[in-house]
Amino acid sequence: MQWFNKRAAVIIIILVTVITLFMGYGSSKSAFDYDFEKFFPPSDTETEYYEQFRKDFENDYDFMFIGLKSNSGIYDTTFLQKADRLVDTLLTLRNVQEISSITNIKLPTMVGGGLGYTKAVHLNNDSLLKIDSIKHNQTQEFKGSFISEDQKTICLFLQTKPQLGKLASDTLLAKIETIAQSYQFDEVHMAGKIKAQKVYLDKMQKDTLLFIGLATILVILLLAITFRTLTNVVIPLILVVISVIWELGIMYYTGKKIDILMVLLPTIMFIVGMSDIIHFISKYMEELRNGVEKRKAILKTIKDIGLATFLTSFTTALGFLSLTTSTIVPVREFGIYNAIAVMIAFIIAITLLPCIFLLLPIPKQVSNIKANNFWNKILHKQLRWVFSNRKKILILSGIMIISSISGMIFLKVDNLLLEDLSSKEPLRKEIAFFEKQFSGGRPFEMTVTSKTPGEILSYESIQEIQKLEEIATTEFQLGFLRSPVTLLKTLNRSINSGLNAYYKLPETQEKHEKLIQQIKQMGFLDNEEIKKFLSDDLTRCRVSGKMHDMGSYKVRRMEKSFLKNIPTLSQIDFRLTGSARLIDENVSYLSINIMQGLGLAVLIVSIAFGLFYRSLKMVIIALIPNIIPMLMIAGIMGFSGIDIKISTSIIFTIAFGIAVDDTIHFLSRFKIEQRNGSSTLYAIKRSFLSTGKAMVLTSIILCAGFITMIISSFSSLFYIGFLLSLTLFIALLADLYLLPVMLMNTKKKTAD
Repeated sequence: MQWFNKRAAVIIIILVTVITLFMGYGSSKSAFDYDFEKFFPPSDTETEYYEQFRKDFENDYDFMFIGLKSNSGIYDTTFLQKADRLVDTLLTLRNVQEISSITNIKLPTMVGGGLGYTKAVHLNNDSLLKIDSIKHNQTQEFKGSFISEDQKTICLFLQTKPQLGKLASDTLLAKIETIAQSYQFDEVHMAGKIKAQKVYLDKMQKDTLLFIGLATILVILLLAITFRTLTNVVIPLILVVISVIWELGIMYYTGKKIDILMVLLPTIMFIVGMSDIIHFISKYMEELRNGVEKRKAILKTIKDIGLATFLTSFTTALGFLSLTTSTIVPVREFGIYNAIAVMIAFIIAITLLPCIFLLLPIPKQVSNIKANNFWNKILHKQLRWVFSNRKKILILSGIMIISSISGMIFLKVDNLLLEDLSSKEPLRKEIAFFEKQFSGGRPFEMTVTSKTPGEILSYESIQEIQKLEEIATTEFQLGFLRSPVTLLKTLNRSINSGLNAYYKLPETQEKHEKLIQQIKQMGFLDNEEIKKFLSDDLTRCRVSGKMHDMGSYKVRRMEKSFLKNIPTLSQIDFRLTGSARLIDENVSYLSINIMQGLGLAVLIVSIAFGLFYRSLKMVIIALIPNIIPMLMIAGIMGFSGIDIKISTSIIFTIAFGIAVDDTIHFLSRFKIEQRNGSSTLYAIKRSFLSTGKAMVLTSIILCAGFITMIISSFSSLFYIGFLLSLTLFIALLADLYLLPVMLMNTKKKTAD
């Protein structure tokens, strides 16, 4: 490398600076994004069916719940009139599509020999309002949906225009909150998409800055304690910051926004990017202490650890790239951009770091033998313990493997719609309020198709739909359902003097057909509200309701029981759908995808090890210390009841890609020592003492960086931080204690 001189170093630094300025402009424009539709797999049959459902009927999640409470009860003209005025005011807001409330619902009724409409409650008449109260109490038509079980709260269903951006939704939410509070109800509760979107994005921005800040402080402290020189603290920080800027710039220029997963990227970059730098500095300082001239020390460092550092970056990137097996776009993008980020960190470290050290004077810390002796003393002591306790280490490892496999039996796939939020989070409390007082906030959607085109309202079809609804209500513990069945029940009641005893389907086919003919003649089916539940060709219909969010695991069991109890249907076909079900399905798919990706990562890493070491035994030795941490984390999750979901499932592939780094550095040095003629035991000793310090330091930084995530408001980030830290700590112990024991069984050379 004759070209490697101070002039070339200056040119490289200037070039990196120019690129960093360009990327810095892009990173300053980075934006946050919260669109859970992106978690739907684009080519999945369930997604395609749901897209058709939305076209035929409506979105089932672009809504907001507004709960208005009256401590003295809702059947009060003053309260209801005030609520009605609020509805009218909110309807004037831009991006509010419609609002359904007990105050503006109109029920079909007989007027002058024909069907007309009357309000569900009489806002201006106390006497009639008391009658309304009795009627509502005798039927479940409104209780649990528009009226709370204790009859002290009404719920407004506010439908927004679909796919509102952050600015539009935040503006709308602020106006809704201001207007609602100005009416001075006893209590006002709100939940829904635009509220969740604001809470998530605000917390994502806060967490990103918090994680980077804490990671920076921890890294500075650890670097200062270890290297005890300002140069070796500032330079790593500068290089990692450059790597983060480049990656955020690439995201901006490729149109990628920061979502709930991408919040992790700067922190991952900060702590993972530090690994290559620490190994380089440790090796460089070692060569300088051995009396090697500065330029030669840099070149020897690149020669000795360059390939190992590339392999560690490659395997880490591979761990992230294995996420591309997922059908979920944000997960795939998370894998791709993190893989790019890891390789960027490697390129910057292997090019910029040598240039900087070439231009700077030799650190004074090189002459500090005391710090070096401190590490040597600790590492020698640990190595002696390893040599003296080989059988104990193997037995303990075997016990851990068996215990972990036992714990894996209890693992299950589960997901709550808003489980990411802490139980102390105000939005989570608002959700809990609606879950308790109403039928829940999880959408239930089912489509029914007539086997004979145009016959969805036939007597036989309606009877079978009603049977479906009865079974669904029982199995899914549903609140009030809205469908053509409820429409016909309401109409049947209206033509029978509005008596609740007639809130049922017509008893005979003749009466049923007469009712259908009557509503067709009056153009009742052209009503826009009806079209949300009935297709124009009268072949398909929608059954919609709300249920409590009990988690995908329980809902899947309910679904199996529901399907099992369905009798033979001769007139109709049905299919469960909806955004909530789609998310549940995707979590199940993801767990399978992640395991496939992890398997692929292990296979490719095995091939890479095989090409590098050209020994099947060495491949097995390299893999075992990195598979054991995966098994242990799976076992811990099983025993502690931590479920597999989007956040916890990606931990395995990330951890494997990062954990294998220390193994590569150790085995790379082991190979060099054996190539120089050392015996197996001496090669292990030199590898342990040479790479041990860097392995411990990088692992501490990785664990400390990830553990900062446990303070996040999101449970997903809490689990990622906690479990990744634990995995990497276990992997370090495996590399320091189990790996040397396994290497002792390799082919031995002449002892010293």
